[in-house]
Amino acid sequence: MHARHARRCTTVGHPYPFPKDSEPSAELQIQGKAVYLLTVNEKGCYAGKTYIDGSPGAAPVKIVPDKPLTISYEENVCMLPASFTPQKGGRYRLVVWEGHKPIDPSMQFFQSMMHVQDRQCVVGVAEVSPEGEPVKPVKVMELHPKQTGFTCIKFR
Repeated sequence: MHARHARRCTTVGHPYPFPKDSEPSAELQIQGKAVYLLTVNEKGCYAGKTYIDGSPGAAPVKIVPDKPLTISYEENVCMLPASFTPQKGGRYRLVVWEGHKPIDPSMQFFQSMMHVQDRQCVVGVAEVSPEGEPVKPVKVMELHPKQTGFTCIKFR
């Protein structure tokens, strides 16, 4: 953890390459639940993950702009990798939500009882103004891990 990133932060494998103060960056505020920023190597293979706190009052983090940012929400029954491409100088809020899936009204009562534990995991990103007000939603792609070699897992 770098001193300028005042937050709870742990890394498994290679840490996320947070931009230095002199480098171009975008800003990401995590809201709701913690997520991981995933690190990939030059071949696009998974190389590590860095935990980013999403609790109220957690500080925003600087992220690398103009290349896809892969995040992963991993809590309870959720394992949701997703990606979006932040723009240089952009400010973003990433919101994670987990809850029960809505029950299909056409489902018979006893069938619905078996599906009570179904959960859904949602990740949303919005570009925000300097004051933190949402300006516009950002397209987020859900990713799926694929083993492409003996030691390589890619997210596509």
